Amino acid sequence: MPTSETMAELESLVAALCELESRQGVTPVLVSDPRLVLADDFYVTLCRCAAQRSGRRVRLDLLPGHRLAVIDSVAGKIGRWFSQPWLPPPVASVLNILGRKRILRRLANRLPREARIEATVSVSRPGGPLRELVIGLAGSDDELPRFALAVWLGTKPSLPTVC
Repeated sequence: MPTSETMAELESLVAALCELESRQGVTPVLVSDPRLVLADDFYVTLCRCAAQRSGRRVRLDLLPGHRLAVIDSVAGKIGRWFSQPWLPPPVASVLNILGRKRILRRLANRLPREARIEATVSVSRPGGPLRELVIGLAGSDDELPRFALAVWLGTKPSLPTVC
């Protein structure tokens, strides 16, 4: 269960995501560092806060590079080992493909009624106030369309080197 401090930080993130979508007309995409694996509770709370703030249904567009936690009662110690941030992303990605549908189903079952998650290769365009609020979930290597804006989690994007 998130603490009140964590909830305040998450609410400010949700406020920024809603602002990007409604005022700037872009699809916000949470881009995570390859070493960052977020718990299911993050997505559940994110959807709950976003639905409350926007008054709309929420859809998470999951791109291939975004890593989900493998941990559940079936996976046990093996799942915890595979979801560790130190596991190289290419290895983690091959292992995660094998269980991705099961992981997605588990996460979808935990989301609030007003939210859903879809695995996709690209995020959707912002739909305006009458459609779902789309929030993309991407890895650092996923390409984003021009109408999407990256919101970095756990790292800062690398700056170009000037010689």
